[in-house]
Amino acid sequence: MPSTTKSQDLGFTSYMIMCACVAAISGFTVGWHISVPNVPQAVITQCTDGTISATSLPACLPMSDFTWGYTIGAFPIGGFFGSIASMYLNNKYGRRANMLIACAWMIAGGILSSCAINIVMYSFGRAFVGVASGMSGSSVAIYVSEISTTKSRGALGSLFELFLNTGILITQICGMYMSTANAWRFLWAIPTFLAAIQAVLLVFFVVESPRYLCSTKEYDPACAALQRLRSDADIEEEFAEMLAARQREENGRPSMNIWDIIVLKDKTISWNTVIVMVLQAYNQVGGIGPISVYSVGFLTKIFNGDSSLATDISLAAAAGNIVAVFIAIGFMNRVGRKGFMLISTAGTCIASIMMVVGSSGGTKLAPLVITSVLLFTFTYSMGCGVIPWMIAPELLPLHALSAGSALGNGANWLCNFIINTVWPYMDANLKEYSFTVFVALNFVAFVFLLIFMPETTGRDIDFNEETTIKDDAEFTVDGRGSAIVNTNTNSDGTDELATFKTEHINHKH
Repeated sequence: MPSTTKSQDLGFTSYMIMCACVAAISGFTVGWHISVPNVPQAVITQCTDGTISATSLPACLPMSDFTWGYTIGAFPIGGFFGSIASMYLNNKYGRRANMLIACAWMIAGGILSSCAINIVMYSFGRAFVGVASGMSGSSVAIYVSEISTTKSRGALGSLFELFLNTGILITQICGMYMSTANAWRFLWAIPTFLAAIQAVLLVFFVVESPRYLCSTKEYDPACAALQRLRSDADIEEEFAEMLAARQREENGRPSMNIWDIIVLKDKTISWNTVIVMVLQAYNQVGGIGPISVYSVGFLTKIFNGDSSLATDISLAAAAGNIVAVFIAIGFMNRVGRKGFMLISTAGTCIASIMMVVGSSGGTKLAPLVITSVLLFTFTYSMGCGVIPWMIAPELLPLHALSAGSALGNGANWLCNFIINTVWPYMDANLKEYSFTVFVALNFVAFVFLLIFMPETTGRDIDFNEETTIKDDAEFTVDGRGSAIVNTNTNSDGTDELATFKTEHINHKH
């Protein structure tokens, strides 16, 4: 007997959650590689655990702090190029295939880094995992948004950041016990195995995005994939809506590339892409890089060489990140995307002020420094850490999504490179006042988002403003399997009506 539950009314299904979690494994490996240089830095660069290795590989790779900064910078440079490449790969091969390609880059980069015999080899490994991370950030965000129901999109869209923060936390814990001359290389090998496991799961257990399959006219596989994602619910109406949206895209909106957005071919889409880019930039530019990548080093300086205390604070901050993401998941539909971004940028701005005051006050203000680190990471993870990964599909239509998402992720990785490369110089020259830069940057972000960011919570990604269908449009499916969109009456008195036959679909409801 056919189910009477419409798929649009669903919240979560077990298979949909499983697919989203498999995709979000990329977040874990990205978070791991973001944080993995933090704890073992001295062992690798200064040979603090000696130069004798139990294997044929060098025990360490001696280099200055500035050279170390450039090797770290290879990661976001790779991420930038991976983000740009994802535009073409997402369109040509699909979301799942792009995630598989990213797994291959992750595996190759992990092998290079863990087996590095010199700085160049290590840097190339970091660049390769950066390429994988850039591809993953774009593909996972699009994939999860496209397989999710409207009610589940906020929570499932937060999984990437949740897995990323979990990767950061576990990396820090492992780093405490594996930062030795004979063990630090395993820190780079672990995510390599995880990427291989993810690739197997993607191939054998995860379906491609139904929306992507519709865009390539693979209607039967798209219908089957949607049915599997929605369990036994009635998908006929949702699928007809999906087909209607794809038909409108095909008839009136050819795919846009990056150049089309840059030259303002569609001013609304270009402006929404700017908003996506700003949000993605603030995933990095507000100061999370120094907090997550360099925290042990600069906190050790603040606490007069107490690296143990610095490591404990970094672990506490990483644990706080995970709690903050759970709060964002639980209250996403109440507070909204914009609400959490405003909370986040205000919190990181205040925390940056506290950091400046605390670090300039000597050891007697050490508690203020600790509080500022915890406040910064906690508020960052509720907004700047979560929202940028889910916003592009909610602001951009399908025909501009790959290009706009690539530009957004490119902005993220470019800012990552700039901040992580410049930070050692900021820290060396501005010293305790280095976070004044982030005070200004986070304040600017708060004002921009307050004025220009639209609220997208609950928006149907097939019927956002860019599809030209008004919010109160009606949708029906006739007895012959035709999808009918009935929109408002135009100003000249005519009715907007779009119909098309779904001849390729074998409706089973």
